[in-house]
Amino acid sequence: MACVLPLPYTRRLAAGDRKSSKRERNWLMTRNPDNAEGLAGQAMRATGFLSRLPVPARFWDDAPAAAIGADARAFPLAGVMIATGPALLLVVLSLIGLPVLMTAVFVTLALVAVTGALHEDGLGDVADGFGGGATKERRLEIMKDSRIGTYAAVAIAGSLMLRVAGLGALIATHGAWSAAVLLIAVAAASRGAIVWFWSSMPNARGEGVAHAAGAPDETTANFAALAGLAIFAVLGIAASGIVNTTAALLFAIAATLGFSRLCRRMIGGVTGDTLGACQQIAEIMLLTGLALGISIPT
Repeated sequence: MACVLPLPYTRRLAAGDRKSSKRERNWLMTRNPDNAEGLAGQAMRATGFLSRLPVPARFWDDAPAAAIGADARAFPLAGVMIATGPALLLVVLSLIGLPVLMTAVFVTLALVAVTGALHEDGLGDVADGFGGGATKERRLEIMKDSRIGTYAAVAIAGSLMLRVAGLGALIATHGAWSAAVLLIAVAAASRGAIVWFWSSMPNARGEGVAHAAGAPDETTANFAALAGLAIFAVLGIAASGIVNTTAALLFAIAATLGFSRLCRRMIGGVTGDTLGACQQIAEIMLLTGLALGISIPT
């Protein structure tokens, strides 16, 4: 994935600025991630890492490069912040009478713009690598190529169409306000899936953004996964009911586990590209489950 890190991280990683382990431990200890202020700071840095939303420079002060892996516990909260603007856009466009399909297209494109197509780029690279490479080495080589191939074009187009269709179905069946709430829930849960996926396997390449950042530890991964699940469960049940919410979660969990097994077989682990692809797959499956429109007879 052609992942562009926030400038404070980029400078450290590019320049090989490996802060002493003592300084990194001191920074991680003094920020105290268990309190609200620490979690808020993590959420801001996670938002800066996953999107193009502006984040005040003070949140990056003295943060070591390895903080990305630790800050991953706040990825679900970053998802909430990333999706809030597009969710409000969804409501506004619906209120002014724009057709459902056009509203879904504009909102999906807004999400892409907010993230800088970060996850779509990863999905495309994975599609090209897995589809065009016969060996692990060749697949990883293709994934590093900045050029887009046929597999990538099809995968990205398919992702956009499925997400537009899913969001359009939610607007048509649930109404604008509920669809906006569900959009935020999906964004939180799909980014929680990234963290679990990231921590579940070794780095396949031994270099790149995912390797330099350091994989989240088990505690961080569990926190992020549970936070994403909790946010999705609360908002999903409120806006769509327990049956649809459960179906969506089961779809996303099954797809994430399946993709994890595929990555182990194809490249032996994770890369930055597979993290983006994981988010896209989870988001699509969550929207699919919610769009089923299952109802319990009364």
